[in-house]
Amino acid sequence: MAKLSDIKGFVFDLDGVITDTSVFHSQAWHQVADKVGAPWSKELEDGLKGISRMDSLEMILKAGNLQDHYTDDQKVDLATEKIQTT
Repeated sequence: MAKLSDIKGFVFDLDGVITDTSVFHSQAWHQVADKVGAPWSKELEDGLKGISRMDSLEMILKAGNLQDHYTDDQKVDLATEKIQTT
């Protein structure tokens, strides 16, 4: 067991406690969906919460039946573009 004096710092995840960034993530994913031509719905929006960026992108592409239209590198680019808009 670690001693208190061994602890150098703490990390707190306060998203949802002090602030809620989900609206910004939703807006950014909506922009990605619009860009690739995938339909946006409340069900899709809700399904994206709490999953990884790449899994979210796959869900968006699947919603538009577009999962085979992009290479892995293009998918990484789309996911990276989402990060830059958040």
